[in-house]
Amino acid sequence: MPRCTSVEEIEKIAKRMEDLQKRLQTIEDLIPLASELLQLSERLNIPLNLYRDQIKRMVILNGLKDNAPHIEKDEISKLIIQALLKKKSSNISGITATVKSFRGKASRRIISERLSKLEELGIVECKTGQNNEKLYKLRTSSKENINQ
Repeated sequence: MPRCTSVEEIEKIAKRMEDLQKRLQTIEDLIPLASELLQLSERLNIPLNLYRDQIKRMVILNGLKDNAPHIEKDEISKLIIQALLKKKSSNISGITATVKSFRGKASRRIISERLSKLEELGIVECKTGQNNEKLYKLRTSSKENINQ
């Protein structure tokens, strides 16, 4: 049987939700700043050793949220992106192995299909490596690869 909630409890929950919303807005406001900082540090060759990878991930993931929100519902695509965040570039077999290590199972065919979709969306780019091997990398919204 559901318990009745008092007005005081509802007000506390509403206050907490407002606080969380403000914190989320602050984070979202900082993400473009992080992107600019990353670009500036690369242009000036200033190392951000401690936070560089985290900033790159934030920029990439924020771009995904804005440009391809349906990916949030696709577990395999998210795992592919995580695999490519972990490795700068990889072939289908390497990505499949990494996804398999994350979730316990992975199909090379399904990974290949999702990579094609991610490539169409401009999230992933495919380059030919040694021995005509297809290598996949994440792209930024500015069409530059952030994982250099």
